[in-house]
Amino acid sequence: MARHVTRHASRGEVQSIENRRLGPIDHRRRNLPDTHMNIDKKDRLILEALQADARQSLAALGKRIGLSQPAMSERVRKLEEAGVIEGYGARVNLRALGVGLQAIIRIETTHAGIARYLKLFEAMPEVLSADRVTGEDCFIVRCAIAEPADLERVVDALAVDGAVTTSLVLSSPVNKHVTVHAARPPKK
Repeated sequence: MARHVTRHASRGEVQSIENRRLGPIDHRRRNLPDTHMNIDKKDRLILEALQADARQSLAALGKRIGLSQPAMSERVRKLEEAGVIEGYGARVNLRALGVGLQAIIRIETTHAGIARYLKLFEAMPEVLSADRVTGEDCFIVRCAIAEPADLERVVDALAVDGAVTTSLVLSSPVNKHVTVHAARPPKK
């Protein structure tokens, strides 16, 4: 069986059969419409402002971009219902909590190990994010750790079903919010 279903483009027919047999891989997908929401300039301004500071009042935000509080509330509600706004949260400074090191860990496994890794990522508090990728690796995982001994424990746990390659993060000079300017215009 292929290591990655998406890896062997020359065997497209085999990939389709394997995909059907394996079932859906991303169990977190929402039942959102296939069409994109029509987002205008004011919606983009709302999204940018909420990403910068989600605690600001809708009335104050509406005043800045030229909308009444009821109009702001309606637009934000529509953005939430369409799944454009998935939620609100706090950005936590991990260094202030004593978790000053981060590592990027690449994991190479087989299809048989994918489900096991997904459960493992969810169970490990050190795992900040995990991306399933194409190429030699199957996952790229970002972990936060307090000290090198923690990294050893994390790497040992992640090496149970495949090869791992680890890199310590020296700094993160670019950490962007989602850019609403890069969004594709809606299909007409």
